[in-house]
Amino acid sequence: MMLRNTALAVFLTLSTTAPLGASDPIPDGKTACYDYSDLNIDVAPKECNWRHIVKHILLPAYIEKNAEAGTRCRGGVWNDIMAMTGTTEREDARDAIDAFCASALEEASDDLGTQGWDVGNVDLEEYFQGEGALNMQTGNFQQSVDSRTFTRGGFESFNYIGTDTRLNDHYPTRPESYEGGEAVRKLYEDGATNKYFDAPTQQLDAGCAPNTVLCCWGRDRQYGDGDGNCRFQDCVNQNPGDNSDLCWTEIEDDVFPYPGGNIEQDIHCHGVSWSDDINDINTKSKWNSLFYVSMYDHMYKRGYVESLTNDPKIAGSQPMCGCIEDMAPVARADCNEVVGRASYTVTVDDNSALTINPVPDTFQLEFQSCEGFDFDPDVTPEEFAEDPAGVAKSLTSSNSNNDLAAYVFRQFLEGKINDGHVDAIAETLVGYRTPGLKNNDNARADACATAFEERFPDREYEETVLVEEVEADL
Repeated sequence: MMLRNTALAVFLTLSTTAPLGASDPIPDGKTACYDYSDLNIDVAPKECNWRHIVKHILLPAYIEKNAEAGTRCRGGVWNDIMAMTGTTEREDARDAIDAFCASALEEASDDLGTQGWDVGNVDLEEYFQGEGALNMQTGNFQQSVDSRTFTRGGFESFNYIGTDTRLNDHYPTRPESYEGGEAVRKLYEDGATNKYFDAPTQQLDAGCAPNTVLCCWGRDRQYGDGDGNCRFQDCVNQNPGDNSDLCWTEIEDDVFPYPGGNIEQDIHCHGVSWSDDINDINTKSKWNSLFYVSMYDHMYKRGYVESLTNDPKIAGSQPMCGCIEDMAPVARADCNEVVGRASYTVTVDDNSALTINPVPDTFQLEFQSCEGFDFDPDVTPEEFAEDPAGVAKSLTSSNSNNDLAAYVFRQFLEGKINDGHVDAIAETLVGYRTPGLKNNDNARADACATAFEERFPDREYEETVLVEEVEADL
């Protein structure tokens, strides 16, 4: 315990004042005071960064060796850290350690194989159009005995209480949906995080020009999960949780606006975006991310299904999930990204060079809400490159997480996509340049109205009621 406390005190001193032991300048040489070749430390997946490695590995090792030697190391621990990283400045040494971690993670990510979407008898082309049993039927994919349905409804109110959704009193799940849901669950648990998925359909395999896929759902088919408006006694044509606005649809030269919520009602949109860098883990796993968003997190867990244009009151036809350039304009969308995780070993070779290697067979993909930056037209990729940490801090807020526009802007500032990608995405994601739309329905409506007026200056942003001619039965 004494050693750990001493190490922490020395670390804080090094972080704020002169080098350990003296005010002497750190020498330019790259020779370590001590031999660290006996160092062999395991590092957990989220701990491979310079702060953790210096504080918990290199500093304790230095203090122990310094005490054993009984001598004074000129320049202190940072002299040895710079020697181990081949640098002459502390900031460069920190950056080098982070770069070693990133390189080790990329190396680990290369070991994953690929696989297709094994979801039983589900027709994926049909599914992504918003058709088929998984979309068109009603009933739960999953439930627990202590779900809100049973606990709030009162256990005495149900003939069946259990996890088999096929036996429910209300909207028992049909075999096609049950089997499809079980196949999705199994694929998520067995393969979604340890293999890279192939594209699910030929259309998506052909590529999305702006590197972005968008899903928009118009119906909630599952009750008891705490999301959407479906309830166990009222689940006909119920809406998902509202997080966006459909602005308008187009059929050739005809435009159909959707101001307010009379026609459009509640919709839910969620996107997946990736960079041009084929070595980027989020790029490698873009189809895993789409599987997680489209089939597991939204369909299986929440019951969100069907394309917006499945609603007969909404004009046109678009897929439930498709390349963003093929989707109707919306105000905003949530978003998902994939990060890699692995375990590591930290060693020092005979030449005092710090080495960080991934532990074999520990790499996993992890799904998370994307982390982005609030849009600022005055910030450029060049400014970001000069001070990435400072710019990131200034552009990060509660609005910038789980927001597709913010994530796209982050990728742009990081140089992972270009102006062409951004402009194409903003054609559909019309609130791209308007931060703060996530929890503000009025602001989303304004974003749609503004975009419509810019796109169609000679038209009124007013609802157009579809009139369908129905032949009377003779």
